[in-house]
Amino acid sequence: MSPDGVDPDRRPPPRPRVRVDPLREPVPDTPPRAVVPAVVAAVAGVLAVIVGAVAVAADLSGVRERLTAVVLTDAPETSAADAADTVTVTLAVAGAVAAVVVLLGLLGALQLRGRRPSSRGILVTTSVLAVAGSAAFLIATDDAVAGPWVYAPVIGAGLLVVGTVCACVPAVGRWLRAAHR
Repeated sequence: MSPDGVDPDRRPPPRPRVRVDPLREPVPDTPPRAVVPAVVAAVAGVLAVIVGAVAVAADLSGVRERLTAVVLTDAPETSAADAADTVTVTLAVAGAVAAVVVLLGLLGALQLRGRRPSSRGILVTTSVLAVAGSAAFLIATDDAVAGPWVYAPVIGAGLLVVGTVCACVPAVGRWLRAAHR
């Protein structure tokens, strides 16, 4: 018997060395390179939509008159009151869509910057709404809105799409998913 009271022939075998490797490589806390262009493009897209809305609001009476004239030219049997109502609804819907795009675009950019996984869904929703809204705005007001301002929402929608594509690259997805672990 040994001094510790254990028979030397009955000792357990030595423990094997065990090494545990992580299943995945750890994701660094620094944002991927695509995050900055995504945020910048989303904010620039929102600013383009704001510029277009301000340009229309600055010449609202002129836009109303030209849009009413376009409606009456396209449908001469329409009464002046119905044409005015159509113009009011068109401008109200365009303003509401622009406001929602601005709010959601800023929210998506802020959430992406804050490493929230929901940011990509918000940016995708915003991009779809911006593309549909800008196309409808362009079709409805092409003859009534002066100069390049009619294209400002289209440019804004394009920038929002670029920001969304940058936010949806795989590196950003891994970075966002690792935030909650």
